[in-house]
Amino acid sequence: MQQWPEEIIRVIKQLQQENKELKKENQELKEKINALEKRLTYYENPHTPPSARKLSEGKVQDEKKSDDMGKRGAPKGHKGATRLKPEPDEIVDVVAKECERCGSQNIQDLDEMKKNTIEDFLPTEKKIKATQFNRHRVKCMDCGHEFFSKHPACPQIGHFGIFLLVYVTMLKFHLRGVLRKIQDFLFYDNDFEISTKGIHDILLRVGDVCKISYEKSIERIRNAAWVHIDETGIKINGKKYWLWIFRTNDNEILVVIHKSRGRDVLLEILGENWDKPIIVDGWKAYWKYRIVQRCWAHLLREIDAFKDVSDNGKLLSETIHNCFDSLKEILAKNPSLSEREKQKTVFDNEIKDIVEKYRMFKGLQKPIKYLQNGLGKWYTCLLFPGMEPTNNLGEQAMREHVIMRKIIGCFRSKNGAKNYQYIASRLASWKLQNKNIFEELENLLRKQLCLS
Repeated sequence: MQQWPEEIIRVIKQLQQENKELKKENQELKEKINALEKRLTYYENPHTPPSARKLSEGKVQDEKKSDDMGKRGAPKGHKGATRLKPEPDEIVDVVAKECERCGSQNIQDLDEMKKNTIEDFLPTEKKIKATQFNRHRVKCMDCGHEFFSKHPACPQIGHFGIFLLVYVTMLKFHLRGVLRKIQDFLFYDNDFEISTKGIHDILLRVGDVCKISYEKSIERIRNAAWVHIDETGIKINGKKYWLWIFRTNDNEILVVIHKSRGRDVLLEILGENWDKPIIVDGWKAYWKYRIVQRCWAHLLREIDAFKDVSDNGKLLSETIHNCFDSLKEILAKNPSLSEREKQKTVFDNEIKDIVEKYRMFKGLQKPIKYLQNGLGKWYTCLLFPGMEPTNNLGEQAMREHVIMRKIIGCFRSKNGAKNYQYIASRLASWKLQNKNIFEELENLLRKQLCLS
C-alpha cells in the first residue's frame, strides 16, 4: 500500500481543519442572517407603509429614474411657484447721508434708485397684556332676570384670555411642541412665566370645550355616507392602547383612544345599526360588517411580498396589479350605476377565478387566503360613486398622530389621552375642510367660555 509523504499528510490535515472551521463559521453566519431577517420583517412587511419600506431599493430606483430623466427640475411648461410681489403698504425713501467709501457728507441725489419690496412682521409689543373686566350685574326690567354682563374677550372661568389659549394650543398641536419647550418659548418670546402644569391646565380647559363639539362629531360620523377607519398602537403609562381614526366622506375626523382594538370601539362610535360602507384593511374586527371596501393598497403590498417566492408568485403579483389598473380605468370613466353593478359582478368573478387558480401553489397560501377573505369586498367602491378603492385617506389622517407618538413616546394619563383626542379631532377636521384652524378654535372658545 502506497504511503503518502508526511508533508502531504500534514497539508491534508491542515486543509481538513480549515474546512471544519469554515463550515462552523458558515453555519454561524447563516444563523445570524436568519436572525437579522426575522428582525427586518418587523420593519419591512406587507403591513409597513410604503414611506417606510425598502429605503435602499427606493434610493436605487430614484437614482435610476434621475439618470433616465436627464436634467433635474420641473418639466418644460410647468407653471412657476415664484411668490408674487405684493403691493407695498408703505414706501420709504432711503437716501444716504454720507459716502460709504470716504465718509464725506457732500451727497447728491442722482434720481436713480433700486426698489426692494420686503415682507416682514411688524415690531408689535409681544408682552402679555393684563386686562381687568368689570362685569356688571344687571337686571332685565321686563322678565326680572339678573345676570353678570358677558364680554367676548373675557372667559368666565380662569385667568387666561382667548388668544393665549389658542396660542398655547397651537404650539402644542400644530407645531408639536412639548410642554417644557412651550414654557421656554413663552418666556423668551413673550416674557411670560408659566409652569408646565399651568400649560397642561390650559390644554385641559381647551379640551373641555372641544369635548362638546367632539360628541356632536360622533353623530356626524354616524350620518356620513361612508367612513374610512384605521388604528395604530399607542401607550398610556407604558400600557398598550389603540388610537383609532374615523374619517368621513366629507372630511370629518374623529380620534378615539381606547384600550380595545376590537369591535366594541366600532359599536361605540358607529352604533348598533350601522348599515353603510366602511373602507378598511383586513383586521378581523371589521369582518361582521356587511358593506365593506377592502383596501387595495394593503392587498398589493401583501401580494408583492411573495412575488420573489416563485414564478407563480411573480405572475400573481402582475395579475392583481392588472386587476387594480382595470378598476381605476372603470372609475375614471364614471359609468352609470347599472354599468357599475354589472362590472362589479365581472370583477368579483375574476377574483374568484384567481383564487382558484393559485390556491394550490406552494408558498402562496398566505396571500391567496388574504385575497379570499375579501371576496365580494374588493369592488364595493363601484357601487358608491366618489368612494376610493384604498384606505389611503384613513392612513393619511393617521400620520399626524404617528409623528406625535414618536415625539412624546406615550401619554402620562388617561385624562391626557382623552383630552388629546378631543382637541386633535377638531383641529384635523377643520384643517381637512379648508377652514382656518386658528379662527375656528378662537370662535369655539369665545362661544363656550365667554358668551355661554
